[in-house]
Amino acid sequence: MQLIDGQLPEEKLWRALVILPPTEPLGRAWQLALALARANNGQLIAGIYVADMNPAAQKEARAKAEKIRTQDPEAEDISVLIMTAPNFDKALARFVEEAAIDLLVAHIDGPIAFNLNRLSCAVAALRGDNKEVVGEEATAPRKDLEHIVVPTSGGPNTAHALTFLLPLTHKVKVTAVYIAQEYLQNQDALGNARLRQLMQYVDANDRIETRVVTAPSVTQGIVDLAKEECDLVIIGASQESSIDKILFGDIPAAVVRQSNKPVVIVRQPRSRLGSWWDNAAWRLRQYMPRMDIKDRVDAYTRIRRSARPDLDFYMLISLSTIIAALGLIVSSPAVVIGAMLVAPLMSPMVGIGLAVVLGDVRFIRLSLGAVVRGAFLSIFVGALAGLLSINQPATPELLARTQPTLIDLAIALFSGLAGGYALARSDAAGALPGVAIAAALVPPLATVGISLTAGRYGQAFGAMLLFTANFVSISSATALMFLILGFRPTVAQKSRRTVQARSGRVALISLGVVTALILGFTYQLAQEQARTATINDVVEEKLMEVAGATLNEPPTAVFDGDLLTLDITARATTPLTHREAEELQTAIGATLRDKGILESLSLLVTVIEVTQLDPKVPPTLTATPEPTLTFTPGPTPTFTSTPTFTPSPTPTNTATPTVLPSETPTIVPTATATATATATPTATPQTAVITYPFGTNFRAAPSLDSLVLGVLPVDTVVVLLDGFVTADGFEWQEVLVDGQIGWLSATFLQEP
Repeated sequence: MQLIDGQLPEEKLWRALVILPPTEPLGRAWQLALALARANNGQLIAGIYVADMNPAAQKEARAKAEKIRTQDPEAEDISVLIMTAPNFDKALARFVEEAAIDLLVAHIDGPIAFNLNRLSCAVAALRGDNKEVVGEEATAPRKDLEHIVVPTSGGPNTAHALTFLLPLTHKVKVTAVYIAQEYLQNQDALGNARLRQLMQYVDANDRIETRVVTAPSVTQGIVDLAKEECDLVIIGASQESSIDKILFGDIPAAVVRQSNKPVVIVRQPRSRLGSWWDNAAWRLRQYMPRMDIKDRVDAYTRIRRSARPDLDFYMLISLSTIIAALGLIVSSPAVVIGAMLVAPLMSPMVGIGLAVVLGDVRFIRLSLGAVVRGAFLSIFVGALAGLLSINQPATPELLARTQPTLIDLAIALFSGLAGGYALARSDAAGALPGVAIAAALVPPLATVGISLTAGRYGQAFGAMLLFTANFVSISSATALMFLILGFRPTVAQKSRRTVQARSGRVALISLGVVTALILGFTYQLAQEQARTATINDVVEEKLMEVAGATLNEPPTAVFDGDLLTLDITARATTPLTHREAEELQTAIGATLRDKGILESLSLLVTVIEVTQLDPKVPPTLTATPEPTLTFTPGPTPTFTSTPTFTPSPTPTNTATPTVLPSETPTIVPTATATATATATPTATPQTAVITYPFGTNFRAAPSLDSLVLGVLPVDTVVVLLDGFVTADGFEWQEVLVDGQIGWLSATFLQEP
């Protein structure tokens, strides 16, 4: 889109774009776009489109722009642009993406032909808008735009329309209507149920009026409503198939033709990921209803408080790591499970998921910092505990946490879903101990520290990969659960929605990277296991063929480049000769070389001689020869005793490594004096931050009936005063804001 005059504002807030030809009146489209932009604390972009930039058209466009500017010359939330393009449809679609437009308001029965299917933003297409609005009326929507009727059957497009209309309800009356057809039974009950469900989905909180109206047909009911005291009729775009439209008709198109009031057809934004998620969330709403706004605020306050790292957090991390390290060293599953219950790492991980959904950068940094600091502390404590097991082999409990698999990833994902649900709903908090056991966050970190101390860096990498997989999976899964439960930024919080989208992409990419690493690790582990199994099978087979012996235990195989050193312990009924040992080495080496496992082999064989006895077959006695007298003719006969020696089984001498005792260093504890700095208190006022995501009322007195001095948005910093009162079921805190003293609900305050 080529801009002839004007420029976009630098700050990207919630933006509504209204496209106007130079000769068309402003009318309801202008009022609606301006009212929505101001209700959402956003910006209105008025685009005056000129197809042919001849001098006359340019003059008309500049006159139109000047007319808009003079209506409210001090308005900073209105930007007027004069634009042109050779291909309007493509240029408009590109402009909507580049300018980050949230809602396009367009006259589809005017001189400009729109192809709205190309646009990714939400669209409000207006018909029947012929009223010229001039003077103060254009900037005072309450005078002319007083009542909006939204007929609905509970579809997602209507829900999106009500979402961006919600901030407007303090100035304009909005009524959601369900049309019950006369010839159908139980339509009133169905209509009330759908309206309640829709109001809960959009967090209406009684700000939108609901009605069930009976009429001969849906179209007739909407047309009759339009004749009443309403200024606009807003209908969600139809999602019916072509066959449904033929059988039952296209209701929005029929209403547009018959209504005597302007009709707006609203369609929600379109994007591949966004559309998929919106459709999925819409289908899940009937199975998992969203939490109401009060419960979500309580859950937010509770999770944010538990995600903050404090002295208790670091103390529990240290103690749980010590317990886990000792359990891993002695290979005790019960002790390791106990350490999982003590560890507090689950709370900040859940906090990251909630912060990602809300797009809260400060909350993300707080929770992520807690996880990172807790992880480093756990590794350090595990490394200190590893000094107790130096020069000792890795126990089965340690090895079990150095080989992550896709099953571990799946366990972490479902643990995250369960943890997010349990922390969001206080009545399900009893499931948290089970979630902590399933997540198993501290034992892998303790394994990393122990392995680093012992110099087993490969095992340390595997354990760290397991923790990373758990961390990424739990954070991503909790974010998904919070989305399902209804946590999200408001329409006006565009910066937070941007952070939400970016953080979501980072979470998905991280999950993909971790999955790929685990797949590679699993493939490498499978190859090693297959190679080990092949070596065991070949050794067992060749032992039987060459020496008639069997394996006493799996051989120890050590690879040094292409050289394989095998330490074999075999059982045999007869001694193994040196020649047989050479033949065994040759046979095993040739077979493994043919399989591509090694190039050279070094063999060490230890033979345990055994005696085989069968109770049913008695042993055969062997006669021992007696000494015999041999007569030798000669002068004197001599009797010679000739003993016959019976050989006894001779053990085979094999090279056996001799472990020489080594001197064990004695660790002498050294007392270290630590200087503790004593902080000198200073006169600093105590402050707090507003945590309620939609802002809270700043009142003149601690009462719900007192004067509202203003609405303080989320993250506003206030100074706490001495006043603290309980009234009207609330705890009230006296605060100072910008030099003004007033009262706030203490529930929505959080000390930094």
